Amino acid sequence: MIKVLATGIIENNFGYPSILHGLQEVLKELYGDDFKLIYYQTTPFNKDVLSDFDIKMRTVPFSLKALPYRSLTDETTKEFINDVKESDMIVDLKGICFRDDQYKNKFSLKQSLFSSISVLNSFRFLTVGKIFRKKTVKNTCSFGPMKKKTNRKSAAFACNHLFDVVSAREINSRNALIDDAKVDKGVLLSPDIANMMRFEKSESSQEEIIGVSVSHKINGKWDGEESYIDCIIGLCSHIDDKYKLPIIIIPNETSPLTDVDDVSISTTMQELLKERGVGVDILDSENMSSTELKNVIASCEVVVSSRYHSCVAALSSGVPTLVIGWHHKYDELLQLYGQEEWGISTEDCTEERLIRIFDSFWENRQISRNTVSEKFADVRKAVLTTSEELFSLKGE
Repeated sequence: MIKVLATGIIENNFGYPSILHGLQEVLKELYGDDFKLIYYQTTPFNKDVLSDFDIKMRTVPFSLKALPYRSLTDETTKEFINDVKESDMIVDLKGICFRDDQYKNKFSLKQSLFSSISVLNSFRFLTVGKIFRKKTVKNTCSFGPMKKKTNRKSAAFACNHLFDVVSAREINSRNALIDDAKVDKGVLLSPDIANMMRFEKSESSQEEIIGVSVSHKINGKWDGEESYIDCIIGLCSHIDDKYKLPIIIIPNETSPLTDVDDVSISTTMQELLKERGVGVDILDSENMSSTELKNVIASCEVVVSSRYHSCVAALSSGVPTLVIGWHHKYDELLQLYGQEEWGISTEDCTEERLIRIFDSFWENRQISRNTVSEKFADVRKAVLTTSEELFSLKGE
């Protein structure tokens, strides 16, 4: 039996549990029932969000810097070390790594040393895995943009010395590692593993529902003439006026510890729409499992999304998706499903343009649905082909 230790997820963002679901499905495809998956994270668990998992889940409340100062007889430490010793591989599931905005200081030898230590701490489970000579896997994710020297050096250090095998989910991400960071090992390429997450479409209602997955983070990336909120408010008003269809706003990222998350921006939009006489519902994603959330997305007639893993959830369940994106990950995801024409960049998005494209998108939704459904087989095959290399023990 193969034993896999996975880590790197924070569950208050739909993307993270959807990646873990994807890993579980991939391991089932590769090993049937002959595998054991244990998941660790360093933050408290949200039982509602993670209630649909049937794997062992543990919390490690320490950083790599604190580990040497903990007693080796501490039960939590002993359990963690024992799990590492008994595992065949350690898998990091972070969805995006080595972005320039994570590195504010200019490059220097001192900064380079601190960055290497920071990388070891950031990927501390893989670091401990290397100590015990376990296979370390950087699961498929996005990398970059990577123009800052400190960022490039950090990425090269991790890929060349910490990751035994690494996979990018876009060609641009792989090129960033190879061309910018000068990673001197093979970088695999695969669609996001979250595409493998299972779903069930609701049969309880035949009503066409428009799903709008909003993002509080996109405001920091926004460079259009009109604000993100104004664009979405204008679109929702248009849908209500022209199509008379119900709209559900879908928060992807929720956080009970802050008022800056997708719930807060959803509430703001709901209040502004109410002033216009437009009623929209907000999905209570904070109090539902990730499977329940994907099932809601899968049951929409179409989805308009600014969150990457909501896009993945929609497309992988055959739902036509109109994307407002700020990163190359959105463009390449749409390409995988033959939907390039339904992507709008933040710099080109205006209320008028968004409405005009939505009308065309709505008119052609059945064509999109057929294409997306046909392309899923290719996406699935690509994920499994790369996964055979990522999660194989051949040559170990």
